[in-house]
Amino acid sequence: MVKQINISDQNNKAELLSFEDLFHRYYPRLKNYASWFLKDENEAEDLVQDVFYQLWKDREKLNQEKNTASFIFVQTRNRCLNNLKRKIVEDRFVHQASLESEELYYISFNDSGEFISMRERLNYELTKLIAEMPEKCGQAFSLKWIEGKKIREIAGIMKISTTMVDKHLARGLEIARKKLTPDLLLLLILTRE
Repeated sequence: MVKQINISDQNNKAELLSFEDLFHRYYPRLKNYASWFLKDENEAEDLVQDVFYQLWKDREKLNQEKNTASFIFVQTRNRCLNNLKRKIVEDRFVHQASLESEELYYISFNDSGEFISMRERLNYELTKLIAEMPEKCGQAFSLKWIEGKKIREIAGIMKISTTMVDKHLARGLEIARKKLTPDLLLLLILTRE
């Protein structure tokens, strides 16, 4: 999507030529930079074009910047991060909707009579899993994934360093990856971050 820019007088034409130089100098690097973040070349291209369009609209601000390259890269990075955040929220929403539809399907078509939600199943499996873990690993894992504590809080409760908490959590996740089904592991990560 290429945006059109209106040029009305000679002064604006000189600005445009300067802006075109800026565009040609930085566009390829910014597109590669955005592609690295987004992992999608077309999306990166659109994003960088939007950055330049916004720069053109706010060109007075750009003229005041001492380090134009840095300013443009920061603008691109921020838009990439915002884009990724938006995708995470959308993915969580889609995942939540699929869990709810799975539960509705289960209620409608399961003849056993008893319904166990994905969350209940996850809690049951986590309790079983934590019991199988080494003591400190299980304690850290429980504090993080069941009680929702932050790493610093866990370190304070367990009276260990945050580095040790990270090691216990990494070990716990390794065990969880081996023992939990992929759908439960995904639910753990998406709902308990």
